[in-house]
Amino acid sequence: MLRVNKASEYGVLALGLIGTQDKALSARQIADSLSLPFEITAKTLQRLKDSGLIESTMGTNGGYRLKQTLSEISFAQVIKALEGPVALVECADHSGGNECARTGTCGLQGGMKKLNLKLQELLESIKLDELVSDPEKRIS
Repeated sequence: MLRVNKASEYGVLALGLIGTQDKALSARQIADSLSLPFEITAKTLQRLKDSGLIESTMGTNGGYRLKQTLSEISFAQVIKALEGPVALVECADHSGGNECARTGTCGLQGGMKKLNLKLQELLESIKLDELVSDPEKRIS
């Protein structure tokens, strides 16, 4: 079964919440509001920050903010930031020069690369504003 991992799920939840707020949110506020484990939330936020999807500020009014709107961030960007490149099979992963052990003898490589490209296009076309179910949720 093809499934999004917990990091990406938590990332979408956190980004959705951050994107609906008028203020920066701390990792603790995000974890508590979404009923997520704090440690995993904090690590997820750090990876989203490292990828450039969010920014953080220190201080009394500090916390995390989106660098783009929810309508500008694709689901593919979140997955790449938290899981790495989208690749259904090893030969479709173009990062780091991965080569399949069956290159040259496998009749699926061309078809799987096409399938992977279609999946990437689909994930790029889905924006986070489409995934946020309650855009009016506010943290006071």
